[in-house]
Amino acid sequence: MGGLYWSPMRILGVTLGLLLAVATLSPAMAQTTGLSTPNPQGPVFVVRPNPTGPFRVVPPGTPGSRESIPFGDEPHAFNNPHPMLPNAGLGFAVRQVWMPPQPVVMQVYVPSPEGVPDRYQTMFAQVPGFYAIETTTGTWIPERWVLDQVNVGIYQWRLAPMQFVPNGSQ
Repeated sequence: MGGLYWSPMRILGVTLGLLLAVATLSPAMAQTTGLSTPNPQGPVFVVRPNPTGPFRVVPPGTPGSRESIPFGDEPHAFNNPHPMLPNAGLGFAVRQVWMPPQPVVMQVYVPSPEGVPDRYQTMFAQVPGFYAIETTTGTWIPERWVLDQVNVGIYQWRLAPMQFVPNGSQ
């Protein structure tokens, strides 16, 4: 009868132990999965054939490799600023600036029959306005419509990509 008593208790103990392990390890595992891991926490070895050129991360002991240098463009544990610091990348948003719509005067090609000289007609368009976001380190310019001159007298609308323009003081 003693074996029957201990068997359910052992199963209960193992089950509680597993539940406790899962409950305590789940928050720790969730902390490691973020948007990305910007830089490694240990030493990384790189090969940079050209001093100003790109680097490649390689396994330790690769001929010509060396440990990465901190405070540069190479991956290093010291290059991880705290996310709330202004030097964490793009800085804090300071204000939104309205960029008003811009009128555009275009000389548009008008097709004509053969033998008749080429004609151009003046047309007007307006490039839509947008809000730019100034941060402590530069300016975010959102996606916006721009008017490109493809050729003489030929224009085309294009959706310009979002871009970040850093301040000159950096």
